[in-house]
Amino acid sequence: PLTDAIHSPGAGGDLWIMGLAVGGLGTILGGVNMITTVVCMRAPGMTMFRMPIFTWNILVTSILVLLAFPLLTAALFGLAADRHLGAHVYDPANGGVLLWQHLFWFFGHPEVYIIALPFFGIVSEIFPVFSRKPIFGYTTLIYATLGIAALSVAVWAHHMYATGAVLLPFFSFMTFLIAVPTGIKFFNWIGTMWKGQLTFETPMLFSIGFIATFLLGGLSGVLLASPPLDFHVTDSYFVIAHFHYVLFGTIVFATYAGIYFWFPKMTGRLLDERLGKLHFWLTFIGFHTTFLVQHWLGDEGMPRRYADYLPSDGFTTLNVVSTIGAFILGASTLPFLWNVFKSWRYGEVVTVDDPWGYGNSLEWATSCPPPRHNFTELPRIRSERPAFELHYPHMVERMRREAHVGRAHGPEDGDVTRLDDENVRT
Repeated sequence: PLTDAIHSPGAGGDLWIMGLAVGGLGTILGGVNMITTVVCMRAPGMTMFRMPIFTWNILVTSILVLLAFPLLTAALFGLAADRHLGAHVYDPANGGVLLWQHLFWFFGHPEVYIIALPFFGIVSEIFPVFSRKPIFGYTTLIYATLGIAALSVAVWAHHMYATGAVLLPFFSFMTFLIAVPTGIKFFNWIGTMWKGQLTFETPMLFSIGFIATFLLGGLSGVLLASPPLDFHVTDSYFVIAHFHYVLFGTIVFATYAGIYFWFPKMTGRLLDERLGKLHFWLTFIGFHTTFLVQHWLGDEGMPRRYADYLPSDGFTTLNVVSTIGAFILGASTLPFLWNVFKSWRYGEVVTVDDPWGYGNSLEWATSCPPPRHNFTELPRIRSERPAFELHYPHMVERMRREAHVGRAHGPEDGDVTRLDDENVRT
């Protein structure tokens, strides 16, 4: 109701509606572009199940974009029709307020995974490199990603428990169910690190920060999936805390991990490790100081979207703690910005293709930074780890020999190329 022609008159409301519609159209076209690129323009030998996990996640994200964003565009056209054509799509007398919530959240919950899945892909690329191991459960991770995408379009009404207009058992069950493929991803990341030769460079620190924060956010999400608990804390600061743990913890930690990981590939210079570790600890401490206490604020009954509260409400102390954490979080960006500026100009020059030593995907098989045409020569792709196989051919032979790959087909054990060709043909 607040966005109709009466409560939001003038061009401003029309412009934000048009802006969202055009932005959504751009996202849809970007999704089409990504799907086309992944399906039609893979490197020679790059089958679907040899693609990096990051690429798989981008593909699934783009499919979700094509499913979700048209609903938002349709909802916005309905709003524009109400404002200019005298339609009654969202008339409160017709239940239009609930209709808007259904349309928005049918877009809005897949949008959460549209945001999150690419960052799941980033940390899935980083954990194997700093664990000195292949990713644990490569195929399982792919199917878990597909499962998350499929279930994400069936849980939108868990945002609407308090309306009394949704089937609580169904949406509660589906929300609990989506925790299963998400948990599979979590245990695959743990399995990748398990008994690995771990090193804790800055990308790995941010990835571990991601996994710790995302775990806490996921656990509070399981609580919110239960209608009796949700009735108690809905529209309170508990939801604010949960949302920031899931999205801030996913996006910011994984983004920083990706920047520190791929910066030498993009620029040919390494970021400073001491500044990177300072940046991580300030971010980690500042984030948890800001948002952990908001769970308790929500449980004590502090509503969201309130500009002020009375001292007698008892919220002051925890809000002061949260504010201190927010200042620490803001200050954490300063060493990062200085690190980027300093390293871009004076950082250690990268002289090898793979400065981390154990990269798996193809970008680590070309120079830092890459030439304009990306590759002077393309390594043969025989698994999901082409760069690792290029740099450690003796390891590939040993691992395949120990795994008895292809022995039933007759070639000699050491002939890795013939072994692989036999397996591909069969």
